[in-house]
Amino acid sequence: MKKNDEVGADKEDAPGQNKEFTIYVNSKPKKWSEKQISYVQVVVLAGYPPPNDPNIFYTVTFKKGDNQKPEGTMVKGDIVKVKNEMKFNVTQTNRS
Repeated sequence: MKKNDEVGADKEDAPGQNKEFTIYVNSKPKKWSEKQISYVQVVVLAGYPPPNDPNIFYTVTFKKGDNQKPEGTMVKGDIVKVKNEMKFNVTQTNRS
């Protein structure tokens, strides 16, 4: 039988609560603790500065996402649900 203080601990460890994900950005493992991630956050995790220069663009693709959208691309303003072991690829593209 569990003590009352142990029951509270179970709530903190419930699925989807306070979970830390391992995601891969340009093949490098990164720890992520939020349920969603934005285009800008992925770009910054890849080691690039926040995308503010109008002459520099980033192509962001992802794989192993949630069942509703397991793969795709992201553009500035996009947010996707995070799934453990999700893979992101970020490449910089200069406007020509």
